[in-house]
Amino acid sequence: MFDAVPKPEYFGLAPEPGDKMVRWVGGETQALTHLVARLKVEEGAFLRGFYLVNQVTPDLLAPPTSQSAALRFGCLSIRRFYWSIHDLFEEVHKGQVPATQSITGQLIWREYFYTMSVNNPHYAQMESNPICININWMGRSDPEYETRLNRWKRGMTGYPFIDAIMRQLKQEGWIHHVARNAVACFLTRGDLWINWEDGLQHFLEYLLDADWSVCAGNWMWVSSSAFEQLLDCSLCICPVNFGRRLDPYGEYVRRYVPEVRNLPVEYVYEPWAAPLEVQRTAKCIIGQDYPQRIVDHKLASQINRKKMEEIRLSLMTSIPHCCPSNTEEVRQFMWLQDHNDDHLCVY
Repeated sequence: MFDAVPKPEYFGLAPEPGDKMVRWVGGETQALTHLVARLKVEEGAFLRGFYLVNQVTPDLLAPPTSQSAALRFGCLSIRRFYWSIHDLFEEVHKGQVPATQSITGQLIWREYFYTMSVNNPHYAQMESNPICININWMGRSDPEYETRLNRWKRGMTGYPFIDAIMRQLKQEGWIHHVARNAVACFLTRGDLWINWEDGLQHFLEYLLDADWSVCAGNWMWVSSSAFEQLLDCSLCICPVNFGRRLDPYGEYVRRYVPEVRNLPVEYVYEPWAAPLEVQRTAKCIIGQDYPQRIVDHKLASQINRKKMEEIRLSLMTSIPHCCPSNTEEVRQFMWLQDHNDDHLCVY
């Protein structure tokens, strides 16, 4: 027993050098205050005729409105959150109930991931996990493996949008869900072809809202290892244009990647394309002040596409993998809209 609440140092935990301190306040009182603010956001969306506001209009620069950390630590009842959303919808729409469960779809996915992890001690790994496809990711003995993984972790991939997300994660312990999808896709099937287990361990270490069942489920989902039909969907996130579409003026990238802060906006997301004179003026020489790209996205994604195609063909003659999600839901959750595909690499 402790005489007082033990400090992190007691467990061998200490702030990492260079960390930016962000003060997170827990407890039910704070969670309920945040819930009121979140419901105001949802109400505004309902009045304008849409829902899932964090997916429809993701804001990378705004303070988090997600309730995931409060749910993770039991500061907010999942039932209270669920019924508050549904009651609000009925109030705004004069007693009309939603046609589908989509307004709370992500809460349902949360419970689904919990259910799928029950009695599955191997849920957070690929081997011996009955719901996970065994993908031949880059071997950990490959000379490139540690280099790629560490550059991804440190936010030094040479892609400013990816690096901004990874640096925010380490500095603040939270990143927007569309940002999580982007870096997870980049690490796994999109560019680096690294096992999702390594990404999961990094998220579990740094994310404030990291939840074993939900976090592992999402990593399997984004890496096309389980839960979805992305193997049937010819799309891959582009680390340049996807970021540009979310944040056209590069304000988010400039906040977390100061090396590219002085570049003209047209080069913020692809600084390697800037003429050398522009790099000199911005004091951002590629390969000196900011790293070269870890891979060429266009080339890497094409190679990985062929690998995914081979996996898909192999599944045609075996037991189908667990994939309750469809292409429409994948597009919505990962912010892949039909009318503008320049942020995607089309397979």
